[in-house]
Amino acid sequence: MSKYTIVPSAFFAESDAHSLLSEIVTLTPNDRVKHIELPEYKAVLLYCNTLPPVKKLLDLLPKISDYNKIVVEISGGEVHLVLAAGEKLLLVNSYRVPDFTTAMYFIFAALKEFQINPEMTTLYHRGELAYEQKELLFRYFLGVEKIQ
Repeated sequence: MSKYTIVPSAFFAESDAHSLLSEIVTLTPNDRVKHIELPEYKAVLLYCNTLPPVKKLLDLLPKISDYNKIVVEISGGEVHLVLAAGEKLLLVNSYRVPDFTTAMYFIFAALKEFQINPEMTTLYHRGELAYEQKELLFRYFLGVEKIQ
């Protein structure tokens, strides 16, 4: 599982990066904490060792012209989810999922939390989805589109 968090730029100091991330995830002595500024969201992405998959999803947000933006990647037993409204970042998270049904649960829970109607929203996905998975998502979403 990726070890990361996003903090508002106003609360970030490079000297505090390790302690900020350790409040969210368990760090090992071998974990090296790194960070990337996200000025478009007035935030900083803190992560361990390797860039988390959500960074690629964040990079895809500007390509989406819709007001409500949802980008997911389901791979390696995880669903990575980025949700934004306009230019405001609402959610960036990853969840362990044993199957596609559980991934859908987390996607719909996020939409419900932020009161976003899936019937009026296009879901963008990175990576591959099986035909059956796309068909299932089309039952709930206005559209399902691959984005790279």
